Amino acid sequence: MEKYGLKWKPGTTALEIEMFMIRKGGRFEHKGNEVGEGLFQHYRNLQSVLWPTEDHHRWSDLQLQEYLQNTITVCSGVKDSGKTHSAAKFVLADYYCFPEETLVICSSTTVAALELRIWGDIKSLHSSAKKLWPELPGSTVDSKHAITTDDLSDEDTEARDMRRGVICIASKKSSGGTVDISNYVGIKQRRKRWVGDEFQFMPASMLVAMTNANSGDFKGMFLGNPIGEGDPLDMISEPECGWENFDSVFGDVKKTVVWNNKIGEKSRTITLIGFDSPNFDYPPDQPIRYRYLINRDSINRVLKMGFKEDSHEYWSQCVGLRRPATLAKRVISMTLCSERHAFENAIWEGGKPTVKIGALDAAYGGTGGDRCVAGWAEFGKSVDGGIVIRINPPVIVPVSIKRQGTPEDQIAEWCAVYFPANGVSASNFFYDATGRGSLGPAFARLWSTQIQPVEFGGSATTRPVGMDYTIIDAKTGRTRAKLCNEMYRNFVTELWFTTRRVIEAGQMRELPRDVAREGCQREWKEIDSGKYQVETKEDMRERVGGSPDLFDWLVTLVEGARRRGFQIEKIQNTSSEVEAKNRFWLSDWKRDAVKKQRAGELVE
Repeated sequence: MEKYGLKWKPGTTALEIEMFMIRKGGRFEHKGNEVGEGLFQHYRNLQSVLWPTEDHHRWSDLQLQEYLQNTITVCSGVKDSGKTHSAAKFVLADYYCFPEETLVICSSTTVAALELRIWGDIKSLHSSAKKLWPELPGSTVDSKHAITTDDLSDEDTEARDMRRGVICIASKKSSGGTVDISNYVGIKQRRKRWVGDEFQFMPASMLVAMTNANSGDFKGMFLGNPIGEGDPLDMISEPECGWENFDSVFGDVKKTVVWNNKIGEKSRTITLIGFDSPNFDYPPDQPIRYRYLINRDSINRVLKMGFKEDSHEYWSQCVGLRRPATLAKRVISMTLCSERHAFENAIWEGGKPTVKIGALDAAYGGTGGDRCVAGWAEFGKSVDGGIVIRINPPVIVPVSIKRQGTPEDQIAEWCAVYFPANGVSASNFFYDATGRGSLGPAFARLWSTQIQPVEFGGSATTRPVGMDYTIIDAKTGRTRAKLCNEMYRNFVTELWFTTRRVIEAGQMRELPRDVAREGCQREWKEIDSGKYQVETKEDMRERVGGSPDLFDWLVTLVEGARRRGFQIEKIQNTSSEVEAKNRFWLSDWKRDAVKKQRAGELVE
């Protein structure tokens, strides 16, 4: 028998042939001739041998091609696009070829999500393949959501080597905590594969785990639907040009698109666009070819449910492309920060002093996973005539139970040195005092009694929301400023949205991107007749696996600046000619400007 330019022994199965070709690299030299059709074709053929009733189409072929050639592949896009199923087929076929030296880790949000998605697919595919080819490696251990290379018939089943096979892990515990997946991806094995399903809902720690796993023969496949800015899927799939330049580089995307990612080597993203589904390759009067993929009927159903073409639901379920303006409700976005110049340098008007403000978001030795964040900012008059606040990069205050002194004393001692050294007086230092009654006395004893507490708890204030917000007073019938307690459910929501307003007004400069990304992660909702409320810190920690310590520090800075005279201007329309004349001409000049001289603070 001859195939692929090689002679095979009689009785050699199609399974054995395709696996042999894959193990040899897909194409190799034999008796002076190159034989084989390449890894893509042999993996595709192997999948047909393993699952003869399964379809191949444009999207499944594209995913297979990218998985083979990349180290990191992000598959983002519309729902019902076969992302999970294609990844499951690839890693199973890959494992079958190298069962003694391959560990496949599959992660999702919860055990229920594993059963419904990646583990459900893997278990079903493995079962059907084993019925057709009983000699395939791998024994299913459903209680562990795993397939192990070691045979279940072994006497000591507990001694099965979990480093060889497929193991599925839920990132969220039933108790509400998160699983440290780095314990799994750090397992030593020659070949490692990681499928991160529903990656948009994963904690931020997943990105650190990916960095640690990315060595040797490693491939990562991260799947999900675009829902927001700053979540792990959004961060790992950012194109080389940056999200802020996406539209100018890629234009109006209407077809499936692939790009190189900013993060990682050999890292690319596939974005599957709903209107480019393989079902659209066939006329609408023909039966739907792939019923499990998005199609004309499923898109029409979304529209008939009342979701308009500019809604988050439509873009997520029907289009599948990242669109910041239509994403889930987040307090800020990277696009907003970029458009309103928050990342640009501050250039002060010559000779004018600035006011320096310090802030602290305290945590005691990593309590609850929180960081103890400190840093300072300064506000003053910019060369373009407006008052802006420049944000200095934050630092993490070193707090340890191994060091001498209580955590409160360690924090107070550190602040008493750091802030005066950076020109911040005690009277201009603000800290979140919520639930931290013992920190104030430590500050008073080790630094100053003039430090300024900010209580995040309680109701919103009676301060005006801003010059842009007015209402008709129900009692007088006259127009008046809308108050914060009429717009925000509580004070922490007021703090976060006030910081957003500073950004919207174009008054923030040199905002660190890691601080902005954290702010992009916090969601909000409307309650109590239209009042806004940000999600609780506990809910956010549960959803993304971390606390918004950096942005809480920033909102404390902004609150401190307001108490020291910083005023938020009326928000201007960035599309106006006035805005263009007043601001955009400064960009080139700012890049060439000399480093500004930072003056001392104003005396109250």
